[in-house]
Amino acid sequence: MYTMIFALAIAPLANAEDSEFEGTAEAGQKFEESETKLSAEIGGAMAAGNTEFWTVNGLMTGSRKWGRNQLAGELGANLGNGVVDADADGVLSDRERRAGRQRTAQKYWTEARYDRFVGVKDSIYVLGGALVDPFAGYDLRSHEQVGYSRILLDTDTKLVGELGIDVAQENYVDGVDPNSANIIAARAMLGFSHKFSENVAFSDTIEAYENVVDPNDLRILNEVALTSKLSDTFSLKLSHQLTWDNVPVDGFRKTDHTALATLVASIF
Repeated sequence: MYTMIFALAIAPLANAEDSEFEGTAEAGQKFEESETKLSAEIGGAMAAGNTEFWTVNGLMTGSRKWGRNQLAGELGANLGNGVVDADADGVLSDRERRAGRQRTAQKYWTEARYDRFVGVKDSIYVLGGALVDPFAGYDLRSHEQVGYSRILLDTDTKLVGELGIDVAQENYVDGVDPNSANIIAARAMLGFSHKFSENVAFSDTIEAYENVVDPNDLRILNEVALTSKLSDTFSLKLSHQLTWDNVPVDGFRKTDHTALATLVASIF
């Protein structure tokens, strides 16, 4: 629902004629030609016998750039299921097997973003997204964001910095009291990527969210990835995602780690 509202809100901007912004774009400055990107990635694991579990994770990302405009979005999921060693003795007993499989991971997220470039390296962006992650305490966490993005370096090494304001509506799982909260946070992001060759690339993105009402409420997200191109269409991606929340949902831990090996298909 939030993605649909976001898309409707930015539609007039995306269709508007390109206008000039005084003091931002120099005379003769050229923007890249229209470009469309779409990729999907999937990974997982399964075991049966002495241990019984499966995990699967998937992500689809896409973007469309034309003139001074760029529209991008992503949709992802991380799911897990298995027989749990309830007594922690290192063996799955018949009783534990009869209890059946239980969820061990359940995370869904989506995000849509629109950038309006006011120079080749500068843009103003708006963003909307939603997250479902009951294992971190979130029945639903939706958020909206507005900010400024600047390309600081654009060679084989690319560096991007962003500043913005994020407004989140958090609804927690049953048993958490209070059961919801609204958070206004200042956001800072630094994204780094480097191409070692045409086939190998590294990236690292770190984001910090500081609650403007409660400065003690600091949230940090970091994703590191190494991608190796296997063909014109397929790549192998190794990544690690970290989420650290100094004031987590009541009863939940501050830190979440996810390490992934995924096959990436570049559709466009």
